[in-house]
Amino acid sequence: MKKIILEGLLFLLFANGVSAATISGITFEWYSFEPLKNVIVDINTIPNQTYVATDGTYSFNISDPGTYAIRAQYFEKNSLKYNSEETVKVSSDGNFKLDLILLPAIENDQFLFNELGDLNVASIELVNDKPKQPDLALILVLIVAAVVLLYLIAFRKPKKPIQESKAQKSDENGSGLSAKTIASTSEKPVAHMESSEKGKSASGKELDEVVEIIKRFGGRATQKDLREKLPYGEAKVSLIVAELEHLGRIKKFKKGRGNIIILNE
Repeated sequence: MKKIILEGLLFLLFANGVSAATISGITFEWYSFEPLKNVIVDINTIPNQTYVATDGTYSFNISDPGTYAIRAQYFEKNSLKYNSEETVKVSSDGNFKLDLILLPAIENDQFLFNELGDLNVASIELVNDKPKQPDLALILVLIVAAVVLLYLIAFRKPKKPIQESKAQKSDENGSGLSAKTIASTSEKPVAHMESSEKGKSASGKELDEVVEIIKRFGGRATQKDLREKLPYGEAKVSLIVAELEHLGRIKKFKKGRGNIIILNE
């Protein structure tokens, strides 16, 4: 009789409890999905259990059924960088797999969490050796959306101003003509000037203009330089140089096939 009573008590004892349940898994970094090492994982059993996942894996033994909170934290330079919290319900014995995805800590990346919202997955109930896993597809979509958003914010460039048309640029010069048109119109009278300017003396304004150009060249210039800067033909430039030399304002020296002109101080 005593033996029957003892067996009945033992049956009731084990029927109402979990003889041995194990929760284990891997800690992953949120954006690379690589195992994250040296993560501190704890579960609020009585007494509280803490496990340091040095190689990225953790494991806890659960002796009583109930609902438990698992927390994972990763520190870098004494500052919390990633963390994760999950709530699990254990109602039967067995070995259960629960991987943890560690996300940036709120104090380190408040902007990211404002955009993503609360990424904590609902409580996971472990029943009949078939644990419910978080919806990884949803998490992946949210993570990709966050990365794209951060990329757009970081690399967004201001729009380039619309380039002015060639007509607008030419209008700024006050001519309303393109550079090609100006060049063609300015070249036409040159030949006529060369023929008409022969035999004429240079005006005082023209003489002063040449002197100023020579000064801009540092007081020393070639006659070719003057022709390039003046709107006159070769004959007119030669006439001005000759008159300046006659007035004693410059000195002219022959060098090769050209002339070097030096201002008299």
